[in-house]
Amino acid sequence: MKAVITSIMIAIILALIFPLPALAQESGIITITMTGVNEISISLDKTQWPLGEVAADTECMTSPPIEWCTLTVEGNCNVKTRIVGDDAEWVDNAEYKWTLSNDGTNGENVYGLQFRISGDTTRGPLSDGYVPITKTESEFWPYGTTGSSLAPGNTKQFGLKLLTPTYFVGGRQMRTQITISAVAA
Repeated sequence: MKAVITSIMIAIILALIFPLPALAQESGIITITMTGVNEISISLDKTQWPLGEVAADTECMTSPPIEWCTLTVEGNCNVKTRIVGDDAEWVDNAEYKWTLSNDGTNGENVYGLQFRISGDTTRGPLSDGYVPITKTESEFWPYGTTGSSLAPGNTKQFGLKLLTPTYFVGGRQMRTQITISAVAA
């Protein structure tokens, strides 16, 4: 009987010993799969265009005309860019304004503002490549092509053209701004 009890005890001990190494692992691996968030970032190498004194009904262009400013895509995803302008306000009293036209032309207390991207001659009312900047956001680049975008590191050079109002009260420092924005493509 002693042999039977000893055999049963040895069988129980062996049954417990063999699974122990499987239960006592030193490490385990967890695999996590994820996708990073798009980082949308653009920069402009010029953010000021100080014109000084301007006369009525005058065309002012950046110098050089179409390579004046460089937009660079600095984020980690492809982007499409948009542009929008605003009325010009007297620095000392925002009540006095020059209204931004909706077609790039000028008039009494109405000024025109246009941009042209270097190498682009397919746009503009006169097919000269200049595109009106209005108070309604519109495409900057790429233009009119679905599926096209700017990739990280891409650059676009552009210039600006200003048409001063045909009549305005002189001696007032006027200021406006143009906003160029980007969205993931």
